[in-house]
Amino acid sequence: MSGLLPYIDLAHIIVTAMLVALIWVIQILHYPTFRFIDPDKELEFHKFHTFSISPIVAPLMVIELIFVSLGLYLNFSSLTVTLLVLVIVLWLSTFLIQVPIHQKLSNDYKGELVDRLIKTNWIRTICWTVKLVVMIAFFSN
Repeated sequence: MSGLLPYIDLAHIIVTAMLVALIWVIQILHYPTFRFIDPDKELEFHKFHTFSISPIVAPLMVIELIFVSLGLYLNFSSLTVTLLVLVIVLWLSTFLIQVPIHQKLSNDYKGELVDRLIKTNWIRTICWTVKLVVMIAFFSN
C-alpha cells in the first residue's frame, strides 16, 4: 500500500486545493453577499445556501479526512501530524462555530450573525490555505 502513497498524496493535494478555492470564494464573495439579501428573502436565501453548499463541501471534507488518516497511517511523520492537526481544527471550527451560526441564521437572520460568520470563517480559510501551502512545499521536494 505504501507504493500508493505518492498517488494518495497527489489526490490529497487536489482535494485540499479544491477546498481552498471554495473557501476563498465563500469568504471573499459569498458570505459578504449575505449582507445584501432582501430582508423578505433572507431565510429562503440561507436555506438555499446551506442546501446547495453542503453536498459540495461535506464529501470533500470527508475525503480529506480519509486522505490525512491514510497519510498518517502509511507515513507517520511531523508533516502528517501537522496535516491532521489542521484538519482537526477545520472540523472543530466547522461544527462548533460555523454550523451553529448557520443554524441560528436559519431561524433568525441577523446582520451580527452574518458578521460573526464572516469573521470566524477566517479560521477555516487560513487553515486550508496553510495546509495547501505546506503540502505543496513538502511534496514538491
